[in-house]
Amino acid sequence: MDPLLAASLLPQLAERAVRAAVAAGLVRGKMSPKSLIDEALVTFERAVGARAPDGVRPALLFSERDRIVRELRGFIDGKLAARLAALRRRDVIVAGAAAAPFDAVVRNALGRAYGVVIRRLPAGPGRLEVLRRIHVAGRRYDKTPLSGVLVYDLVSGSARLVRDARTVTRAA
Repeated sequence: MDPLLAASLLPQLAERAVRAAVAAGLVRGKMSPKSLIDEALVTFERAVGARAPDGVRPALLFSERDRIVRELRGFIDGKLAARLAALRRRDVIVAGAAAAPFDAVVRNALGRAYGVVIRRLPAGPGRLEVLRRIHVAGRRYDKTPLSGVLVYDLVSGSARLVRDARTVTRAA
């Protein structure tokens, strides 16, 4: 595979693998570091194999694998992961592809539903546009009324609660 194409494709595949691993961990009710990292790496390897049967430069592949591990460890060590892991299985309303456009929809102890989004948010003005699109998706979500959307940024390791187009507050 062309190195330039791989350099743009691998981060997308890695982000999808991380999101899928977290969603699967929520559904299973088990979000241990080993299970999340293993599942994300296996999913990533399969996706790369499917998209680039001729192979990818090992340096690009290993760099992205290291990034997956680093970002997942940051997520696992954070407050949001602890709160998600503490949820009862019945409080996970839906996760994975069924929760689209979110990675999961969960219910808190008060019975309020929240969308959960795990992304690599861009730096600069592009971040505001992504947060605006997430807010719009939360308002348009018609399966369950949402009280907000929890957005976790894999790059910075920060979580935000998006409630209103004018209000973006730090969550955890």
